[in-house]
Amino acid sequence: MSSNERKVTCLVCPRGCIMTVTSDLKVSGNFCARGIPYALQEVKEPKRNLTYVVKVAGKETPLPVRTDEMIAKHLIPEVVKILRQTVVQAPVAFNAVIIENVLGTGVNIISSAELK
Repeated sequence: MSSNERKVTCLVCPRGCIMTVTSDLKVSGNFCARGIPYALQEVKEPKRNLTYVVKVAGKETPLPVRTDEMIAKHLIPEVVKILRQTVVQAPVAFNAVIIENVLGTGVNIISSAELK
């Protein structure tokens, strides 16, 4: 592998293809076509779904939350800092927006469970 190539493990399906992306954005090593956009995204601006928990006022058990879309990987530590300071009040519906447009990304933090 030359210095202008990057190895990417595909996460789109369970197969886990090891793909190579060249400096001119050519992708090889993918089994299916779905891996190509993933590999290009991973090289240009890696994104991930984030799952976490937030505190619930007056309760010991936290509320599981997640992003409603993938968020830039480099922003995850900053989002986690915000989530560590977040406290919600019961009740909370399943998929309720907990934080809208986190860090101006257009991505919302939503509940992953109902809280009565």
